[in-house]
Amino acid sequence: MSRATILLSLVGLAAVVGYQVKPANYAKLLEQQEKFDDAFEKEFYVEHTKYVESGVMSERLEEMFEHIQQKPDMFRLEVDDHPLPYLTVECTACRALITTYLTYRRVLGWSRDQIADQATSTCSTLGILTPANCRLLVLKNIDILLYIIDNRPSLSAQTICGIIFQSGTCVLQDSTFLDWTINVSGGGRPITGSVTSPNRGAGDLKIIHITDVHYDPHYRTGYNAVCGEPCCCREGQGIPADPANGAGEWGDYRDCDSPWKAVEDAVRAAARQHPDAAYIYYTGDIIDHGVWETTVAGNIVSMTRTYQLFRDVFGSKPVYPVLGNHENNPTNVFAPSYITREDFSASWLYDFSANQWASWLPAATQQTIRQGGFYTALVRPGFRIIGMNNNDAYTFNWWILYDPAYLQAQLQWLHDTLLQAEAAGEKVHILAHIPIGAGTSYRTWARQYRRILDRFWDVIVAHFHGHTHADEFNVFYSLSNPQAAISVGFNGGGTVPFSNYNPNYVVYYVNPQTYQVTDFESWYFSLSEANQNPNRAPIWTQLYSFARDFQLANVSPASLDTLVRRFASNPTELRRYWELKVKRGDPFLAAGCDGDCLLGHLCQIVTNEANDDSKCNALAAIFRNLDDELFQEEDDYEK
Repeated sequence: MSRATILLSLVGLAAVVGYQVKPANYAKLLEQQEKFDDAFEKEFYVEHTKYVESGVMSERLEEMFEHIQQKPDMFRLEVDDHPLPYLTVECTACRALITTYLTYRRVLGWSRDQIADQATSTCSTLGILTPANCRLLVLKNIDILLYIIDNRPSLSAQTICGIIFQSGTCVLQDSTFLDWTINVSGGGRPITGSVTSPNRGAGDLKIIHITDVHYDPHYRTGYNAVCGEPCCCREGQGIPADPANGAGEWGDYRDCDSPWKAVEDAVRAAARQHPDAAYIYYTGDIIDHGVWETTVAGNIVSMTRTYQLFRDVFGSKPVYPVLGNHENNPTNVFAPSYITREDFSASWLYDFSANQWASWLPAATQQTIRQGGFYTALVRPGFRIIGMNNNDAYTFNWWILYDPAYLQAQLQWLHDTLLQAEAAGEKVHILAHIPIGAGTSYRTWARQYRRILDRFWDVIVAHFHGHTHADEFNVFYSLSNPQAAISVGFNGGGTVPFSNYNPNYVVYYVNPQTYQVTDFESWYFSLSEANQNPNRAPIWTQLYSFARDFQLANVSPASLDTLVRRFASNPTELRRYWELKVKRGDPFLAAGCDGDCLLGHLCQIVTNEANDDSKCNALAAIFRNLDDELFQEEDDYEK
């Protein structure tokens, strides 16, 4: 295939595919893209090697770097939210770069310093960070990556990219990473249909869910909010010439984390407005997005300050926290417990968390927290919480590449804990930072989790997540009976505006006998309005009361499954859900959400495992058949 034809096929793919949802001819496009990536990968290595030897970048290599350069808005989007054209380019870049660097290390015997120097250059060329910050980021990760590469000589670029991106031509094919399982006990009640729940009642418990505060100690009002890096509004980035580009008093929509005053205001507002709440859930991510300059000491300071705020504000009320992917240093990287090398191990974080959480959790939780950052606690007779550390299954955790089977241990512990809960007649809430089943949850882990959920569907009555900063929910469907909706994952959104969101927290109403969520509401403030009035505290108001606003009797899996199908046939309702999901963030509302965008958000609700498009396809068939102008331009293109 000629270079022009390859590029044409890529342009065709970018033009046809929509937001997340795969087109009908995706298999053919994927075959074309595979050929393109194979050719690109080989040519990139040749051109890059010439550049390394001569110090002169050819015109062709400049073209190739330009092709794989990240789009300006990639940083503000979780990978789950990247449209397929973005994922396609990311996969091309991953395969080309990893193949090149694996060859430099394994065949040409490059040293650590040679790899670090060249990786810094690549990071800078791609515009990921400034050259200085590229260097910091590379040095944070290089020793871990080289340890993994050197000790796993069979690890290929295809496998590495298949783990990280799990999409497009980054298809995971290595059986070592696909075929491991956990032991799931027999028994349990058969799944005969979707799970129902009681309606909201006057005696329901109230639970406050706060997540993703992302406190940035370097945030400075008036400093550059358009800095061109993944995280802005920071002291070292200077004051912009145009005051309009300066960071707001209470945060900023433009790729910025939270100043302390905003973190404090959110926690105090939740406590003030809901003094009758029984419990508080915190689902992770205290640390900022300045991933190139985090330190263990700095993370400890930020986490200590935040946990103390929770203690000061909520007093004797129990807080149930879990770790976010940003809490460790380097960010995202959670080594197996048997890796004891001090600069690789996460034991410092687990020990710190065990000490900080001791005032909220039973003494019996200390062992597993120190082992791996997870725990279980009996809240009251019949009601148990399981706090998971599923950051180990985040696809940007490099240690999955070293030993995917190490993830079995926590999942097996989860299964065994649920087995004991079942025997004791307990109902369970599961807290986890990464939405379980999201596109960045390692697919084999997600499949094994679904096996556990099928077995204990009547023990696990709700999930609570963070990470995405979106105020959303996910419906879990049975593996053995795919028409049955058996659980719901509720996302607390985030008090951080990163990026384009308004800050929020969520309050749940929970039946005191079944411990099922009967309704939930979100509280938020307009960041635009708050920054226009910087000398007074933000005004928190109710964003929605879900059952009321969507005319539901309750928010059981059965009810939300019905709602999802309503969304598929009613774009107006679906658009309303999208507006609430993005928390009426002004930049989101200004940009709008077309048919493909809406369909992508709809599919995210029902996707329980990367590359499992069955539910999405069924909804898309309904949505695309509407007598509506949403897809008129696409229909004209296809004709």
